[in-house]
Amino acid sequence: MRWALWLLLLPLTAVAAEHDHSVMPMPTPVEDAAVTAAMHTTMLEHGGMLNYLLQADRFERQYQSGDEKFLWDAQAWFGGDYDKLWVKTEGEWSEQLHEVEHSKLQLLYSHAVAPFWDLQAGVRHDDGIAKSRDYAVIGLQGLAPYWFAIDSAVFVSERGKLLLHLEAEYELRLTQKLLLQPRVQLNHAFANDKPAGIEKGLFDSNIALRLRYEFAREFAPYIGVERDIGGNRPSDDARIVVGMRFWY
Repeated sequence: MRWALWLLLLPLTAVAAEHDHSVMPMPTPVEDAAVTAAMHTTMLEHGGMLNYLLQADRFERQYQSGDEKFLWDAQAWFGGDYDKLWVKTEGEWSEQLHEVEHSKLQLLYSHAVAPFWDLQAGVRHDDGIAKSRDYAVIGLQGLAPYWFAIDSAVFVSERGKLLLHLEAEYELRLTQKLLLQPRVQLNHAFANDKPAGIEKGLFDSNIALRLRYEFAREFAPYIGVERDIGGNRPSDDARIVVGMRFWY
């Protein structure tokens, strides 16, 4: 009796499957190849997407006897995984002079030459109290072993003066939100350029220690201390800094 029941139900099952739209037909080899190609193209296009970042590493007030300053140090980039357009700017506003003491603006083309490393080339313009200067730039920026952030560059001015720049910083995470950041900035001139306020040797260089609290990864106020090891300020006179770091 059981086999007779199955024989009766078999035609009904075939008719139901015929009208069931949830059962998809198997793709032909041509259709399967087309789907695979489309997925591959989508993956390539996704990897080549254009992105951007705006980040202010230092946006702070510096307190020092005799002169208080407002300092900014920001950068932005736009591009893909390998090639980007970078804009970097930094400078100081003097409360005593009520004007921008000096500012730097760089426009760079960047190409990834290794994981976490970009080779950069472009131009830089300096302005402020001293005579303005234009420079050709070639640099290397990235993450060194043990996650040291490095920004290095060679600058050649319109007058043929050669400058070297090296900036290194490290982030030590004390808690999930509290970070300690030591930072060193070194600038070296191979010749005097007094109209631009640059003397041969180490200039405009400093070491700093900042403690910041990340309310969110995109926004973190900080407090710290900074001391010059070259430049116009006395090297033995440290200053307190209060500011914020943010990115978008």
